[in-house]
Amino acid sequence: MDAIIRITVMLVAVVALVNLGYGVLLAGRLARCARQRHPNGWLGLWLPAWRSPREAVAWLAAWRALFTSTDPLIAAVRRDGRTVLMRHAQLFAWCETWAMLVVLIS
Repeated sequence: MDAIIRITVMLVAVVALVNLGYGVLLAGRLARCARQRHPNGWLGLWLPAWRSPREAVAWLAAWRALFTSTDPLIAAVRRDGRTVLMRHAQLFAWCETWAMLVVLIS
């Protein structure tokens, strides 16, 4: 019983670390793509300084245009982002399932 818990904890930790690393790589790819599409104002996408609601709407429109483009790189970033989120959901489900199993057994 104790070995099962240790193995599970190790597997969950490994999946969490892989997911974290993949998320960091995904953020880097997104930053590179934002820099390519907005060479002068890419920092404004990441660190907005709104002085009016119109600027906030323009900022949201810039992100929406970035994510809805047909660029293959953005499509790959969207797909990989969904993969990271699904892995996180699976990790949460595994943790909850094992916790219920351990409570049931003990």
